[in-house]
Amino acid sequence: MTTQPTRTADLITNLAEHATVVGLGTSTREAHELFRQVEATTLRLVERGFRTIAILDNQRVGELYDQYLGGADLDLDSVLAQAWGPWQVVEMRQTLTALREHNRRHPNDPVRLLGIEGPRALPADYDRVLELLDGIDPPAAAAARGPLEVIRRAHSTGEHVLRALGTHPGTPFVELARAGREATAALPDGAERDEAVRLLDLIVEFHADAIGVGYDQDRAEQAAATRLLAHHQASGDRIVLWEGSAHVAAHGGPTLGSYLRQALGDQYVAVHLTFGAGRTPRHEIPPARAGSLEGTLTAGGGERVVDLRAAAAADPPVALDRRWQIRLISGRYDPARDDDHYYEFPSLADSFDAIAFTPTITPVEPLEL
Repeated sequence: MTTQPTRTADLITNLAEHATVVGLGTSTREAHELFRQVEATTLRLVERGFRTIAILDNQRVGELYDQYLGGADLDLDSVLAQAWGPWQVVEMRQTLTALREHNRRHPNDPVRLLGIEGPRALPADYDRVLELLDGIDPPAAAAARGPLEVIRRAHSTGEHVLRALGTHPGTPFVELARAGREATAALPDGAERDEAVRLLDLIVEFHADAIGVGYDQDRAEQAAATRLLAHHQASGDRIVLWEGSAHVAAHGGPTLGSYLRQALGDQYVAVHLTFGAGRTPRHEIPPARAGSLEGTLTAGGGERVVDLRAAAAADPPVALDRRWQIRLISGRYDPARDDDHYYEFPSLADSFDAIAFTPTITPVEPLEL
């Protein structure tokens, strides 16, 4: 771990150690430096008594992560093959390995991991459906294989991202899923048929709730906050949340962070980890435009952590009570349309408690699964 992530981690930890929940939000999930800062800060917060890490992933995958951290005999790459696409990177594997080692050294005081999405379909469910169909009706399995292979891609790269990249095949994935479910339901009754239909119901639901189809942001953000808070109430654990910056932001609106601020007040601390320019696995990211938050921080030179509760001391100064344009790099990012990826936040003071800035990023390393 390099000096800069450790220094950033120390500064964030010092200003957030009183919190019940610390939201570590990144402006991109594809930057090595930001991932390492999240990892280093999490480990520092664990030293200060935080005992659960909450991440945006399927509850079923979260349970597998948690079992792995607890020492279960699981193949980590097989677990990560079921994970949300942004977690399928070397950095995630290394972080989970480090947390498992921490738990091995502290068996009576372990760190837990919580997936804050609901229990949805997993990539392995598609394999199981085909396995079941092979045993019931091989021609039906052959007919289902192609469509299922197409739509399972949405588990690593969302359907909305595939559309933005121009690689979507055209037919909405939920229609392909429903057709597969209907064909399977028409097969002869039996336990294997019923299991396949149950799994296909999960698959249909997954694609029906996709962004750009039936996704309800307010419902999803509130449900994630409810799961996180229920875990805190049941366990008493202080929690480190890993999410995107737009989701940890505490300003009013349908964000996970806003629900946490409403429930916890200043016991929720939101941190925005961002950057000026650099590379992700797919793109060269140009320098942030002048006047944006990232452009203003770039002008100041060098890495820094800005405590927004004492922002008058920042260099350059950042106004707390005005609207700011903040750049967020999602899977739909197009460097040729960089200006389209700035989002207006009502004020820094309402959105975040601190900002960690890195001038230049390099790519995370995707796993070969």
